[in-house]
Amino acid sequence: MHRTPLYLAIALAGLASLPLAAVAQEANADRKDATELEGVVVTGSRIPRATVEGPAPVTVITADDIRAKGLNTAYDVVRSLTQSTGSVQTQQFQGFTPGAQQVDLRGLGPSYTLVLLNGRRMADFPLAYNAQSNFTDIANIPVSMIERIEVLTGSASAIYGSDAVSGVINFILKQKADGSTLNYRVGDTQDGGGFSQRLQLTSGGSIGDLDALFGVEFYRQDPIFQYQRSFQDSLRDNPTLRAPAVAARTFLRWNPATLQYIDPGQATCDALSHLDRGTLQYTSRPNRGWFCGSTEALYGTVQNQRENGVGYASLSYHLNDDTRAYMDFQAAHTRTKFGGGPNYWGYGGSSDNTFINAATGTYEAWQRIFTPEEVGGLDAVLDYNRDTTRSLNTGIEGHFGDWHYDAGYSNARFRMVQAHRAIVIDAADRFFLGESQGIDDDTGYTVFAPNVDRLYRPLTRAEYESISRYTPINAHTRAESFNLSIDNGALFELPAGDVGVAAVAEYGTQAYAMNIDPDVTANRYFGWTGTGGSGARSRYALGTEFRIPLLASLSLTPAVRYDSYSFAGHTTAKTTQGLGLEWRPTDSLLLRGSAATSFRAPDLHYVFAGPSGAYYTLTDYYLCRSRQAGVPYSDCDYDGISVKGTRRGNRGLDSESGKSFTYGLVWSPAPEFDVSVDYYDIRLDNAITDRDLDEILRTEADCRLGVTEGGTRVDPNSPTCQQALALVSRNPSSAPVQPGQINGASTYPINAAALRNSGIDASLNYRLDTARLGQWALRLNYTGVLKYTYQQFPGDADINVRDDRAYDNLRSKISGSAAWTYGAFTTTLFGQRYGSLPKYDQSGRYGPSMTYNLSLDWRINERARLGLSVVNLRNTPPHRDSTNAGYPYYDQFQFDPIGRQYFLEFAYRFGGSTRR
Repeated sequence: MHRTPLYLAIALAGLASLPLAAVAQEANADRKDATELEGVVVTGSRIPRATVEGPAPVTVITADDIRAKGLNTAYDVVRSLTQSTGSVQTQQFQGFTPGAQQVDLRGLGPSYTLVLLNGRRMADFPLAYNAQSNFTDIANIPVSMIERIEVLTGSASAIYGSDAVSGVINFILKQKADGSTLNYRVGDTQDGGGFSQRLQLTSGGSIGDLDALFGVEFYRQDPIFQYQRSFQDSLRDNPTLRAPAVAARTFLRWNPATLQYIDPGQATCDALSHLDRGTLQYTSRPNRGWFCGSTEALYGTVQNQRENGVGYASLSYHLNDDTRAYMDFQAAHTRTKFGGGPNYWGYGGSSDNTFINAATGTYEAWQRIFTPEEVGGLDAVLDYNRDTTRSLNTGIEGHFGDWHYDAGYSNARFRMVQAHRAIVIDAADRFFLGESQGIDDDTGYTVFAPNVDRLYRPLTRAEYESISRYTPINAHTRAESFNLSIDNGALFELPAGDVGVAAVAEYGTQAYAMNIDPDVTANRYFGWTGTGGSGARSRYALGTEFRIPLLASLSLTPAVRYDSYSFAGHTTAKTTQGLGLEWRPTDSLLLRGSAATSFRAPDLHYVFAGPSGAYYTLTDYYLCRSRQAGVPYSDCDYDGISVKGTRRGNRGLDSESGKSFTYGLVWSPAPEFDVSVDYYDIRLDNAITDRDLDEILRTEADCRLGVTEGGTRVDPNSPTCQQALALVSRNPSSAPVQPGQINGASTYPINAAALRNSGIDASLNYRLDTARLGQWALRLNYTGVLKYTYQQFPGDADINVRDDRAYDNLRSKISGSAAWTYGAFTTTLFGQRYGSLPKYDQSGRYGPSMTYNLSLDWRINERARLGLSVVNLRNTPPHRDSTNAGYPYYDQFQFDPIGRQYFLEFAYRFGGSTRR
């Protein structure tokens, strides 16, 4: 497992920290308070304030909270928020952005949440989410260096501009340190795989007028494969089975015209039985025939292999009592390995993989799924990402009179290379089938005279590598901005108090490029496609905000901002407004509300995506309804077919616009107790959306048949039908092979959709200090979605996303923690309840599920701390859906299969003060 370099890194990092720690202890400790320029600025406003609670709800998560709840990454923290009700692409989903970790507040999608690092925008992940839109990856944010996370769950475009539709998440890293802290954590899983190590070092102090902090983090995580979890290690785990499971067709020869398999014989498969870890066998599929395959050939990763190094520096130099220069710099390098399983091959010279066998004169199709024994082991099955990120934030801030100013420059870059070993169509076709014997004049199919022994013989690694090669994606993004902000907490005085003001001016540029192998878009690889594109945009913004005390107990916070984006030869601009209201009728009660408009400029990839494609597993609803009427889709022969979808960008897109409202209360009758309840309502119009391929195929079926599944008549000549029919291509009904079946579908982004999401957020905190039994703390958080509607086209009926069984966002989520501190020991139990989700067959919903984490923290002395945490205490597996016939038979966008994990952590502080 090559752990030696990590232990060496521990030693080197520890030695490197000693000089700074020693100097820090001798630093000047009596700097005047006037040089401490920090104010209490809370995410959601640029005006300093005395309290966190304001007109819009803000959640603050501290470093202690993260550790106590057993949360190990920035992604874990964000997903633990009850407002994170949306489904996201987890590590087990091998889509377009493997290795990335997204944020999705309110279920609107990752692109609608603005993610900040120390109050500045980050560079987007270089690859597009679902091959559609850009988003921010939080995988490289070092959790050890987080001081706190501030989460504003509401629209904030009037403060921050584009993207702040469903909320803002601001990761605030540490700015100061007293001495050096070395932290080592080791973790493992109960069910196998996933061993991890993490080393963190932070060191800092003050030398004269310089405050400095440095930090490094090294992390390694082993992969977990599908076959390592008992509930998904076999196709026999399918909960809908009424007969023996059909194995993966590892060696298959069949006649596409009759849909019958050509029997290889028992002896042929017995000679191959050592493959797929000894599970390959002679087996059959009902009504089709016999082949060689395995029900246990499951080699995809459910947790990636990951090696990561992060460095962070924060420097602040006090030029005088009123001015300081600052610089924050972060750099990270990550190597991630992942995979969805072995490659496979079929004849690539026709869309349906069919050729004519000259020896038999019949249509044939061959299939090979390559086993780990052939390709060089499980490691050779995996793809990899190598990515490098860096961000710089520098500037000068200070005071002149009652004014505070901050003039800053930020530059963030993200560069990555992704590599996948793909099957080269021409090389593989020649290897298995030999040279072409010509084209059949009647059908247009190619004629071959293949040697069948080639199909039923294991490949050597050299042979496999001769028909495959790594196909790279080189991608990068950058974000650059200049910012000037000023604020004055006492611009002038009213009878009720001081009027505060803040103003901001910004100029920025963004760019991205996704450069894929030209052979991918030329369709020279079997079963492998991709998406490319490149483009840039510039923007500028002006904004202002006021805090106006109308009464001693009542204040108003209006804000306005103008943003202008230029891209693809045209400009889109938007003015957004915000208004907040705070009323404190008593010292213990805050009544609050906010109203705001929002907007989101089109993502670069929505605009600049080049011709690209992807393979989708879809249902041919038309053939299921017309040829197998009454048969459930999960049992239909045309369910789960592979369809190549194509897509390109749209340079005529406009900005999305929206509104949001919140109102609620915070009640704190005593210092040890507080409760808050807030209603939210987010509305979005002109939203950008790709035409959903599943929806296109459902609509196409309705239009071809002239009636919906519910019996409503449909006009085939309507604009909706004409558009859907034009997007789907099919084989001719007279085709000798797969007549009438889908052979392609197209989609594109449009400004059309409208959505509304409303619900309730609530929280409760209770603290109890006792003389003999220590300190107790209870926290509860709740989010309930009351309404979520979606309309794809103007004039269409609203889809009730909250209750519609075709969507899998959570309707409710609860989290809670109970902590007990006694002397040097703190124990925390943290639990999460996930609400019901729709069943796969859309027949109803299955019930909620719960997971628990337990942590124990022991402060050995003023310098040393030992922590033990158990994640998923009850080893709760993913919630199985008894109607889900699709592997892995649970909702992989909401649940992970890792199971119980154990983590042991030790931290020691060198130098600095011993005060805690």
